[in-house]
Amino acid sequence: MHQPRFRPSSAVRASISADGLVLLDVNGGLVLASNSIGARIWQLLDEQRTAIDIARHLADEYGVSVDRAAEDVAAFLDALAERGLVTECSPC
Repeated sequence: MHQPRFRPSSAVRASISADGLVLLDVNGGLVLASNSIGARIWQLLDEQRTAIDIARHLADEYGVSVDRAAEDVAAFLDALAERGLVTECSPC
């Protein structure tokens, strides 16, 4: 089964703090803010993990089911992809 991997767009700059994540698309001027879980997803994404690997890691870290984490990770990555902030790559 194909496990998608995503990578940040080259036009995106990220700032991660204790409060969460801020992404800036320098080409389009889009600014997106997320909470600390979004920041954690971004960090794991930057390690070139698959979406399911990210979900498993978050499930362990936050004590939620893998299914729930997978749904949330997919929704977050889909939202980023729709805005051109990440792209699917195979292989990265």
